[in-house]
Amino acid sequence: MAGTAETIAADLTPHLTLLRAMRSHGHLSAAAEAAGVPQPTATRWIGDLSSTVGVALTRRVGRRSELTAAGLALADAVVTSHQSLAIGVARALEAADPERGHVVFGFLRSLGTTSVPKLLRGFRSEFPHVRFSLLQAGHNELLERVAAGTVDVALSSTLAVPVDLHSVALYREPLVLVVQADHRLAKRRRIRLEECRHEPFVSLRPGVGLRSLVDSLFTAAGFSPAHGFEGDDVETVRGLVAVGLGVAVLPAREGGPLAGAAELDLRPQRHREIGLITSNKRHLEPAAASFYRYSLESSF
Repeated sequence: MAGTAETIAADLTPHLTLLRAMRSHGHLSAAAEAAGVPQPTATRWIGDLSSTVGVALTRRVGRRSELTAAGLALADAVVTSHQSLAIGVARALEAADPERGHVVFGFLRSLGTTSVPKLLRGFRSEFPHVRFSLLQAGHNELLERVAAGTVDVALSSTLAVPVDLHSVALYREPLVLVVQADHRLAKRRRIRLEECRHEPFVSLRPGVGLRSLVDSLFTAAGFSPAHGFEGDDVETVRGLVAVGLGVAVLPAREGGPLAGAAELDLRPQRHREIGLITSNKRHLEPAAASFYRYSLESSF
């Protein structure tokens, strides 16, 4: 009984180079010479291949042995598989090279216009050939991706990181009260959160990492705010505040408040800690490890 395609392919592997050489050189004698194989050995290999596949791969044409249609079909597949293998080997070598590998980097959406571009620009200046796949996501999704191995390194809040992940703090973002530019509080420089107990709030939706931190501030201030609107990302919430739909507690915006908004320092001061998150169960490949080390040494 004929074997499966997988088992047949495994049996064929040692002799496929000869078949590829026959496709290139036209007949068995020239292929044997090109492959550095004695003629009797080459003849036996081709016979073994034909027996394994179950069809004739060569035929006699005068004094020469040439490929049949079946032999040509298999030889074409050999060429394709060798090309795929060469690509795979190149990728394997690249993955082992800290200066030419591939890094999957995840980060909070709110960092996509501030910290991340500066970090990537600095790293690229030292490692110009490393390729990146970038993922912008919420904190919880980033944790899941790192744990699953689909993200190598994440830049996110260090809050509530599971034990199978490792986090290291890099910097702190001050939290501020964001109000519309013509709000009654807009001229204040600082404010205590309890002074805002009667304000309508625009917030991140429950389940977003920053929402949990801000809710804990409300609890400490002794009140539960009225949430008029809830969004999925920080910049959306900023925009809603800027058009007068409420106030919000958010990280201070790099470069100053959004047009149409003002930011007030909280008293006492509050911060969100941002850091790198990796898996405790997986070793970083060389390029990702280089990026991780560079990020640790960077100044934000």
